[in-house]
Amino acid sequence: IVYRSRAKGISQSTSQKDIGALLGISDKVESTEVLFSEEFVEKSIQLKRERQLRQARLQNSNPNALVVSTEPEYASLKNIYRIKLKEEVLNIQGLAADLASKENVEYAEPNYIFSVNDFTIDSEIIYDEELSAYEDEVTLNDPLYSQQSNITQANIDDVWDAYGTGDGSQIVAVLDTGVDYTHPDLEDNIWINQAELNGVEGYDDDGNGYIDDIRGWDFINLDNAPLDDNMHGTHVAGIIGAVGNNGIGISGAVWNVKLMPIKVFQSNGTGNSATIASGVEYATNNGATIQNMSFGSYAESFTLKAALETAYATSVLVGAAGNDKICIGPGFCPDRKLSAPLYPGAYTYVLGVEDSNGAYDNYDQDGPIFSGYSNFLNYEVKAAGSAIMSTVPGGGYRALTGTSMATPLVAGAIALYNEQKPGDSKELLFGNLINTSGSGINIKAAIDITPTPLLKVLGADTSDVIEGQNGNEYLEPGETINIIPNIKNYWGPSEDVRIGIEFAEFEDETKAEIITSEAQIGSITAYANLKRS
Repeated sequence: IVYRSRAKGISQSTSQKDIGALLGISDKVESTEVLFSEEFVEKSIQLKRERQLRQARLQNSNPNALVVSTEPEYASLKNIYRIKLKEEVLNIQGLAADLASKENVEYAEPNYIFSVNDFTIDSEIIYDEELSAYEDEVTLNDPLYSQQSNITQANIDDVWDAYGTGDGSQIVAVLDTGVDYTHPDLEDNIWINQAELNGVEGYDDDGNGYIDDIRGWDFINLDNAPLDDNMHGTHVAGIIGAVGNNGIGISGAVWNVKLMPIKVFQSNGTGNSATIASGVEYATNNGATIQNMSFGSYAESFTLKAALETAYATSVLVGAAGNDKICIGPGFCPDRKLSAPLYPGAYTYVLGVEDSNGAYDNYDQDGPIFSGYSNFLNYEVKAAGSAIMSTVPGGGYRALTGTSMATPLVAGAIALYNEQKPGDSKELLFGNLINTSGSGINIKAAIDITPTPLLKVLGADTSDVIEGQNGNEYLEPGETINIIPNIKNYWGPSEDVRIGIEFAEFEDETKAEIITSEAQIGSITAYANLKRS
């Protein structure tokens, strides 16, 4: 169980509280731990304060409007605990609900299971000695490059020609089953923690809480060797950043990049929300500019969500849409299946990636420019994910299919984007990717495009509380109704936004009076929401 306390003054360094006694479940608790470090907690609190100040400034500049950015609300990470129970609880949801009802608990949830297991295998493993069979098909000098149509479909090769193949400035965290960082097509692009490499063995030289974490961290085995014992993570890493034009294997989307291996999934492809959240924290605290999340769950974890909100401030977050042919919703899908968003890819501040070539993948039935959810859940982009050739442990190569394979192509493309457009906000990046996509992302067009505003009215709330009315939420004859529109800007920043209301063509204009036909909204930043009050 993971829970967040309302108590004050608790932090990782000072907490000595008996959590079992505090919750009244001492007989069930084997151990407890504070989940996040003091550094990460302070970062979340500061981000929350800064967002509140931005909102206050916007409100003061335009008292009739509330601008709500696509950026998250930045929940505080203070007082979040992971509780290990002594024995299996038959009704874990019931226990979590009981704990959540206590006065000193803000939320409690099971430690939800996430999975990478829904990919399919499309080929046998190809090893180095077999690569010569492909040499007559080579475009670059990577023997398997001719099989990488995913690169050309996303126009990544055009970015290479126009702007270069990567300058090594981007750190991409691979939150997965680990990475074979000894693979000859990956080892030159593995992130190295220089402080630990050049430090004292057995000592936490950089003070980040992890000893000798030279190449990332293994949160499953709790050691500094995040090697892949599944193949999923190594395959994902190769799609992002296998060394290009080195005469072996494949080419990654970006040839010169720093791949940060973070093992948060077991060899069977399953992991839990608290462990993944710890991996997100590690990636964020150690400078990841992009975090690749080729996994998902239909259960929403508030713990992981809170960690991702803090990570969003410094990392572009990219997540898989999933492979079950289920629409994001809400309600029923076009085929009458019940919809369900897959987390974390569904969050509006995570780029959710579908497969542009697949008929198996989860999908956003109304596209990325609309959401029927009040929190704007969406899958935003598509990329090739079917029969994708990439690296596997032991120096081999294999073709796999899944949105797990489409997601790292987007992550690698974003690394190239960030190098050319370092001043762009994440919101502008999202808008440029979405609005230059066809059947899949076109990263060259996203880099080259000049953004323009793209405004949509998503809906409106109504209120009957003005002028001393009863406020019963029913629109009754004789009442004056305040209509509060909700507007989304899906692309470039806009100024002097105005919104109007009028009768439809055949409506009876004697039944109502429009008192204010047009209202000035003000400006809306890139990829942001606005609600006029």
